[in-house]
Amino acid sequence: MRFVARTALVVALLSATVTATPSASAAEHLTPRPPAGAPSAAVTETQPVAAWRLDDRNGSAYAAQWAGIFRGLPGPGVRFGDEGPDGRTPGTAHFDGGYFSYVNTDAGAVDTRQAFTAGVWVRPDDTGRDMTAINQAGISTVPNFSLGTTTDDAGKPAFAFTLPSADGGRTVVTGGTPQAGEWAYLAGVYDPANGTARLYVDGAQAAAGDAAVPEDTVLWNFVMGRDGNDRSKQWEGYLADVRLWDSVIDPAELAELGRRKPRLRAYWPLEGAEDWGDGQPVFPEVNHRAHFLAGGDAHVITDDALAGGGSVSLDGDGDFLESDIPPFDTSRSWAVSAKVRLHGTPDRDMAVLSQIGWQADAFTLRYRAADRTWQAVLAHADEPDATTTRIGAPARGGIQTLLLQYDERAGNVQLWIDGTLAGSAPYAAADAWEAARYLQAGRDSAADGVGAHYLDGDIDEVHTWAGVLSQGEINAL
Repeated sequence: MRFVARTALVVALLSATVTATPSASAAEHLTPRPPAGAPSAAVTETQPVAAWRLDDRNGSAYAAQWAGIFRGLPGPGVRFGDEGPDGRTPGTAHFDGGYFSYVNTDAGAVDTRQAFTAGVWVRPDDTGRDMTAINQAGISTVPNFSLGTTTDDAGKPAFAFTLPSADGGRTVVTGGTPQAGEWAYLAGVYDPANGTARLYVDGAQAAAGDAAVPEDTVLWNFVMGRDGNDRSKQWEGYLADVRLWDSVIDPAELAELGRRKPRLRAYWPLEGAEDWGDGQPVFPEVNHRAHFLAGGDAHVITDDALAGGGSVSLDGDGDFLESDIPPFDTSRSWAVSAKVRLHGTPDRDMAVLSQIGWQADAFTLRYRAADRTWQAVLAHADEPDATTTRIGAPARGGIQTLLLQYDERAGNVQLWIDGTLAGSAPYAAADAWEAARYLQAGRDSAADGVGAHYLDGDIDEVHTWAGVLSQGEINAL
């Protein structure tokens, strides 16, 4: 019998221009739960000379600095307290694009006549005009530097890194493609030793050009959200995590800074059940943001657990777990993982995890008996006969950690087994859709809303994330 219990929860939850095509993004922040959190690579983080996270509380009179000595004074067109690229609230500042859309520091933050790097997370609301994200003003009409967006003669938007040039004009290095409502990480690097200006988008170099900042350049105020010289090109959208360095930052560090870290949405350790008084066990999420409701006689075993002090055992005859809220948006980048152990060598297909829509499952992670493989199946629409993308890899038996993740910007889906990439396949953003129902463990819906392919095995350590994990983070699971 189909289990239909639901629990309503509130979840707290102009002289030189170089153009390049946009690079593939790194992924969408927040490290997985401890002790699983781990850096994606052994990258040393360089201390900036000035930095503002812009994660101040709504109504804050100042933008607090976390490096350097100058706090920022926001104009009335700036609102703090919104959700940043890491999914945290507060985590960013919104700039309304009007005359008072700025944060002014009343000081020069970095000597742009020497080597320097500037970085900022941006999310533009408008891409049809020139907008300044961060800027250090000069005495003349040319800024010491600026990072932001521009458009070419055909009206095509691009990111831009601007420096003064020796002839009194400016060097503009452009690349990448800004998208309204989408986060991107911008970094501009001036390397006088090599005479170059480089623009990075989402941690990858997007463009480079020759540059030489004149020694007689006069330094002036550092400003966020508008051009500090002519008080134009106001930013409309969000800015977060502004950093300035007095050196050329290594590309590996910029790649890590430009990677949107995955945000843990739910974690079920499955070590014990609660009784809510109706006789059905409930397996709580560790932070009580969601719960698994038990169907059949799913129960905890403490002897020979897959991890920790317990696991959930399912007998393949109507046992399953079902979350009481959707744990993540399957139309955006996401990841899901679980430890699993099959009982014997099954002779039928069985589902480990699935997220159900109204007529199809957005994804199913399952065991395929015909060739004894793990298989990921992703539907391209919420339709019973939708086209699917499939990835398969051998199932060796015993305890295995399975992780499936979809990278919206890279346009692919990956299946990882025990920390090793077992397979990947193209999966375009146009094929992804939001399954607004529930995550299931131990069965899928067989594309008709009716439970099927019940798991005969044990399951443990179920995680879901918004965003995709690096290999280091996957290995730490």
